[in-house]
This record gives sequence, structure tokens and C-alpha cells, in this order.
Amino acid sequence: MRLALEPTPPFDARPTLAALGGFAASPAARVLEDDAFLQAWRPPARDGHDSLDPVVARVRFRGTIDRPRVDVAAAEPLGDEGRASLLEHLRAALALDVDTAALGRVDDPTFAPVYRALRGYHPPRFPTPFEAACWAVIRQRTPLAFAEASMARVVQLLGERREGFGRSFTLFPEPAAIDDDARPALLAATRNTRKVDRLVPLARAFAAVPAGWWQGASYPEAFRRLTAMPGLGPWSAELVLLRGLGRYERMPWTDTGALPALSQLYTPGLSLARGSARELAERYGWLQGLWLLYVKRYVFTLGRP
Repeated sequence: MRLALEPTPPFDARPTLAALGGFAASPAARVLEDDAFLQAWRPPARDGHDSLDPVVARVRFRGTIDRPRVDVAAAEPLGDEGRASLLEHLRAALALDVDTAALGRVDDPTFAPVYRALRGYHPPRFPTPFEAACWAVIRQRTPLAFAEASMARVVQLLGERREGFGRSFTLFPEPAAIDDDARPALLAATRNTRKVDRLVPLARAFAAVPAGWWQGASYPEAFRRLTAMPGLGPWSAELVLLRGLGRYERMPWTDTGALPALSQLYTPGLSLARGSARELAERYGWLQGLWLLYVKRYVFTLGRP
């Protein structure tokens, strides 16, 4: 079954594929190809509907940066509801509707080379905010490589497997799968009883959120709900909002990499004052979180300036 999406231009598949290839924090099995990738997806429940079964899809990028197209081939037939939910889910997970061109319209000569280098980059997100929240808990006070390995073990031990296109794929577990019976597997994955004691009630809290609530909530409402959940403080909540929900309207100032990245770009050799960083962020209005993702990718991944 073949479906199509039209991303908001500019859209460049190359940095998206590169980001997916290095997205070890979200370890669901994916297979990268030259202009496509294969992955299993679990489209979230929509208001008034039950959760949909996972589906394996090949997402292929077509067209040009200014006239992009995304072709989606599902491994099995889907009904009308399944098609609509899968496309909606992919639009969100791949940030296809984000107007990244707005970044290039800001009068900021220092950022201009960043925008030119990454023009059309739509940063992919965690497939679900729950997965982003689990990553936040597992990452707390834990070396990056060990946290990534822990996430991979969670998927291996508790994830759901799906077949498609002659391959096997594993999805991150749903909240219902991370219950008291899952404690031994979570302990084997994280080797940390404190994290297990946070992940299980966190899953219960996410399971209690009504379908569609996150999409309709304001930033302050979502932040308050997240920080009220077990194991999630301000840093974790901002991470989930930015990387799990694509909420770019506020800067995640608790992000420990934010000021170092901004300093390398705007004041090389010196530490940028927080007040000055806030003034810079305000130039980008509702896309200041996206601006930070561009700066961090440029500085830390591309090795510039």
C-alpha cells in the first residue's frame, strides 16, 4: 500500500537520514537506504478510537529541497483510519510540517552559515513522548553510551516485534508493557533499581493521559503535567517537549549543551552570558527551540565553526 506526503519546504532528506542513523537514544530497529528508511511504527490512538496495530513502512524521500515529496509504502493493507493515523504520525515524527525557512528570515549574520549548511533540515523526534520520557529518566546521571545501551536493552527485552518487507523490526514498548511484571527486565536493562522505580509509575502516568491531550495542551499545561510525573523534573520535561512533542516555542534552558553550543558559535573562546543567550533566542520567537537544534547539530555534529 503506497501513500504520499508533501513536507513543508525546504526539506532536505540527507540530514534527516543522517540524524536517524545516529539516533541511538531511540533504538527501535530501522534500516537505512540511500534515499529511504524502513521502520515499524505504532500510530497513536486518536480521539474516539482504539490504539492501532503497529505497521512496518518504507519511507522514501523524493523530489528536491524546494519541491519535496515523501512516499510511504506500508507492508500490509490499511483501512482509512489506519492510513490517516500513520500519515499523521509520520508528519509529526519527521517534523514534516515545520516551517524551517522562518529561521533563515531572521537577521542574524552569525547564524546565517548554520542555516545555509543545514537548510531543509527537519529534526526527527522520538516516535512518542513516552519514549522520550523514558530516555530522560534513563539518561539522568548516566553516561551517554550506557544510557543508549540501556534503551536498546529495554527494546530487546520488552519491545514488540513486527515483520515487514522480509525483515524483523522491534518497537519501543507501550506504557502498558512497562508494569510491575516488567521490573526484572527493566533492572536487567538499566542495572539500576532507582530507575526501575521511576519507569514503572511513569508508564502508569502516561497511560492515564487521554488520547490527543498532548496535541491540544499549551506549553505550560504540558510542562506542568510532565513535571508532576514520577522521575521527571524541569530538564526531563523540556526534553520531552522539544524532542518528543516538537514544541519549539520555548528554549530548553536546562539543556546542559545549550549554552556551550551557543558560545562556540556566537562567542568562540568565551562563555556566552545567559542574558545574552536569551536575547538571541527571542529573535527566533516561536522557533527558538528549533534554532537551538540547528546550532547544536552544526557545532557538535558538523564540527563547526
